[in-house]
Amino acid sequence: MSDRSLLARYYVYRATMSVGFITPIFTLFLLRSLTYTQFAVLSSLYSVLAVVSEVPTGYVGDRLGRRASLLLSVVFTVGSVGGFVVVNGFVPYAFLYALWALALTFRSGSIDAWLYDILDERLDADRFSDVRGRGDAIQNWTAAVTMVVGGLLYGIEPTYPFVAAAVFNSAGFVALLSLPKNSQYVEGETGPDRLGLRAVFAIVRDHLVRPPLRSLVVYIGLFYAVIGVAQGYVQPMAIETLAPTVAAFGVQLPVDSGMARAGEAGPALAFGLGVLYAGLRMVSSVGSYYAGRIEDRLGVRRAVLLASTIPTAALLVPPWIGLFALPTFAAMSSGRPLVEPIANGYINDHSQAVGRATLLSVVSMVYMTLRTPLALGTGVVADATTATTAVATLGGLFLTIGGTVWLVGSVAPTSRPTAESGPTG
Repeated sequence: MSDRSLLARYYVYRATMSVGFITPIFTLFLLRSLTYTQFAVLSSLYSVLAVVSEVPTGYVGDRLGRRASLLLSVVFTVGSVGGFVVVNGFVPYAFLYALWALALTFRSGSIDAWLYDILDERLDADRFSDVRGRGDAIQNWTAAVTMVVGGLLYGIEPTYPFVAAAVFNSAGFVALLSLPKNSQYVEGETGPDRLGLRAVFAIVRDHLVRPPLRSLVVYIGLFYAVIGVAQGYVQPMAIETLAPTVAAFGVQLPVDSGMARAGEAGPALAFGLGVLYAGLRMVSSVGSYYAGRIEDRLGVRRAVLLASTIPTAALLVPPWIGLFALPTFAAMSSGRPLVEPIANGYINDHSQAVGRATLLSVVSMVYMTLRTPLALGTGVVADATTATTAVATLGGLFLTIGGTVWLVGSVAPTSRPTAESGPTG
């Protein structure tokens, strides 16, 4: 397989990971039968299950192979998305959230570990941020197109976007099977460099509890948690902030005062949300596509600081200026896609090939641990006030706590070493 063909197949797989059909209407779909607090409980349950399963699923990725772990992720993704077609209510949704959490954790460490090792074997590991960022961009471009279609389908029948997503995500099986295994897994299911359970704890001790990764992991974990929770409220925020604003100019949207909480959406609103989300994904794809170049220009430390501070500061503005919700949504969408390739490349370079998927899974576990209380608290605040106020509270929280971590700790203080050099500090 040529290098160009390998990258093309990786990009095809990244396209199949998109859940754009359901993204613009997912929260409204759930709010048809749930309160904000129930929605927050489901989000917290998802986070807790992800925390519990991150290290075991990362261990599976290191033990059985990264591609095997990714195939299991597709199974759970399709099962979860398809389940929303046939069930309704808090308890059934909790089961589907559990499947979704497993899908995430089987993918979270293995996908970057697979890519980094393949690049190291066949091309150049220094290209990780660039290739990973372009994969993010392709996934976002795919999502942008399917989001518009998803909004249209929701206006016809609320379950149609979930049917479309399940069928589309199933194509991930074919895309994954076209990709090679990492070289250390080609000879069979066992080998001299497989991890034992004790090695898992050694990896955490040696890489994550001391510099240079300790402060970076906490900082980006908090950033991912804040942005992840905030993005779940884009749909009700759009109703709360943009509908009154455009009404002042004589444009009436088909929205009543209770729609944000009731989760109602007519065909016009559903299509509008699809277009809104598609635009946001196109904006976010720019950041991820150029992540490698931005890192080269600014360095890891400054790139992470700017890409995290600007989106979270923007969260504070919509309660005061409703129309500013649009640039806020754009900033929210572009922040993590820009930070993640840069931060994960730095983490990969400060780790070693054996256990790389486990290490990245532990990083995801930190994010999910921080996300759990934030999701619960935001839901309670949203029920007591508005979704827009709750999200602004998240922004203030990050600027306070994240700023303290940045000032007290040492976030990404050094240039990248070679992976063979191991952790420093």
